[in-house]
Amino acid sequence: MKLKARLLSLYAVSTILIMVALGVFFYSTLWEERISSVRYDMLNQLQHIDFSLNDFFTEVESDVNALAVNEIIRSKDDGNFTSFLNADEKTYKYNIGDTEQKIIDIMNNYRITHHYVNSVYMGRENGSFVRSHKRERPTRYDPRERPWYKLAENNPGKTMKTGAYPSLTTSDVNIGFVRALIDERGMFYGVVGADVTLVKLTGYILKFMTNPQGKLVLLDGDGLVLAGLSKEMLFKNINDYSPDLLKIFMQPGQQVASVNIQNEKNYVFFINSTELNWKIAVLIPSENIEKPIIAQIVKTISGLLIGLILLSILTLIGLDIYIVRPLKKFMDETDYIASTSDLERSIDIKSEDEIGLLAKSYNQMITTLRITYKSLKDTEADLIEHRDHLETMVEDRTSQLQAANEKLSAEIKERIQTLNELAVAKEHAESADRLKSAFLATMSHELRTPLNSIIGFTGIILQGIVGPLNDEQKKQLGMVRGSAQHLLSLINDVLDISKIEAGQMRIAHENFSLGQTIEKAVESARPLAEKKGVDLAFSISPGIDTITGDRRRIEQILLNLIGNAIKFTEKGIVKVECEQKDGEVNIRVIDTGIGIRAEDMETIFQAFRQIDSGLTRKYEGTGLGLSICKRLVELMGGKIWVTSVWGSGSTFSLSLPLERKDA
Repeated sequence: MKLKARLLSLYAVSTILIMVALGVFFYSTLWEERISSVRYDMLNQLQHIDFSLNDFFTEVESDVNALAVNEIIRSKDDGNFTSFLNADEKTYKYNIGDTEQKIIDIMNNYRITHHYVNSVYMGRENGSFVRSHKRERPTRYDPRERPWYKLAENNPGKTMKTGAYPSLTTSDVNIGFVRALIDERGMFYGVVGADVTLVKLTGYILKFMTNPQGKLVLLDGDGLVLAGLSKEMLFKNINDYSPDLLKIFMQPGQQVASVNIQNEKNYVFFINSTELNWKIAVLIPSENIEKPIIAQIVKTISGLLIGLILLSILTLIGLDIYIVRPLKKFMDETDYIASTSDLERSIDIKSEDEIGLLAKSYNQMITTLRITYKSLKDTEADLIEHRDHLETMVEDRTSQLQAANEKLSAEIKERIQTLNELAVAKEHAESADRLKSAFLATMSHELRTPLNSIIGFTGIILQGIVGPLNDEQKKQLGMVRGSAQHLLSLINDVLDISKIEAGQMRIAHENFSLGQTIEKAVESARPLAEKKGVDLAFSISPGIDTITGDRRRIEQILLNLIGNAIKFTEKGIVKVECEQKDGEVNIRVIDTGIGIRAEDMETIFQAFRQIDSGLTRKYEGTGLGLSICKRLVELMGGKIWVTSVWGSGSTFSLSLPLERKDA
């Protein structure tokens, strides 16, 4: 029972440590993937909203153009049109003629059939003002002094859009679309326009749902809230809502940032409108992004925990069946024999392991003792006859018996020592396996995470977000970032080769387009080729489409081979060719570089081996790239080889099965 308790405690501690390590690793990995995915989705949604807004405003401009060419609206008989030049709010009365009524009917019909249009209006040079519906307050009003009228007058022949402005008679915030009225002689005589209310536009914006759920916000170039948030914030500066948010919105281009608003962390995604000087943004509480991550981690850890518990139970059952029970039976039988001196009794343990061998040795000892005892009985008569020599004979027999006992005891001790050594060896093996897994997880987290932070923060500094840099600072920071990226690549290579050697590398089994994967790898390496002035091309034979394998590892192999080809080619061309033959796909990476000597052909696929070695070597690298490629190809059921002529280039070839079955 003590052995069971100790094993159970060992399994419990191991399970807790594994759960904690995997939880930290999964959270870090899934968080980066989640943020990247949400950023991509949110920016796409914001661009879709931007396109919808531009399309909406283009439609309004087209409608205003149509109103401006309407013959009834263009009527120059405006002497009796409604005028508010000398209006008194308390005594004013409308006096609308037939022509003006027709114009009002046209404008009002357009207003009521376009939900987001607040009003349609027309101002004339004589100061008259015609509106699609009556003003809520008939105050004194001269359209010729209004910014919208002057904007159209100064831009004849164009439909102009005003900035956002508050209505004089209502609580609405409007955007006006206006166009000048020009007669046949090119003379200006009025302006026709339509107002889009941002109060209703807010409803239009809120129809766009985001995933994860967040708040959509529309700002003008000065940071005024045009739509979204609460009604109290409409046409107020976003600084009143959050000063930190205003600083973020003042950044150019597409941005992603985090900010604390009312003690709650939010992620901000926004873009600049392509046609309008506006910001379109979405605020997402961090918990809306974290919930799916936590749920996935809990699901994964729960499944792993159940698996470990089942493994522990099965292991304990196996130990109980194959070790604990046989040992208990052995001890009970030996105690019985010792207490009864029944040498005819034997221990019945039929297993072929060390405990079974120990039982057989003990049975042999008992058999020897039984034979000895029988021999003593047989010689009892002789002892009587030789009573005079009894002492000598007893001593002789006793010495023989002691020798036999000592031999049997030595054998028992040797068997027990063997069992102890096996138990210690098993415990050491399990400890080594746990230490190796913990080391790989620690290396992945403790090395990659700081390097990723260095790369990210140097990128932010180089962009000038935290302040301007001089040329020397940019140069030094660029060197830091390049070194960090190079070091991260080296660490990834070392970790990959460690996982492969430890048998922990898992190869995916999925269907994917090989042509797209080759094209993606070539395009990823093209900037490096252009930087060296090397031509980079690829060709794919017809009929090659979908294969079964690990897309990411094949892309890793291609990037490594193409990168090596470019690195060792000073001028000329690097070409990737792909063809299908006899149920396999053959891929070749051909370069016109320095080539490989015949004596080096046998070592290039060995780990940590480089042709160009020593303190004065020209080309950088760990010597792991080709070794990783070879092992990954073999794990996928393929093979890789190289042909080369020194000074004339090299051709690295690999073949992969079209469909790889699970091992």
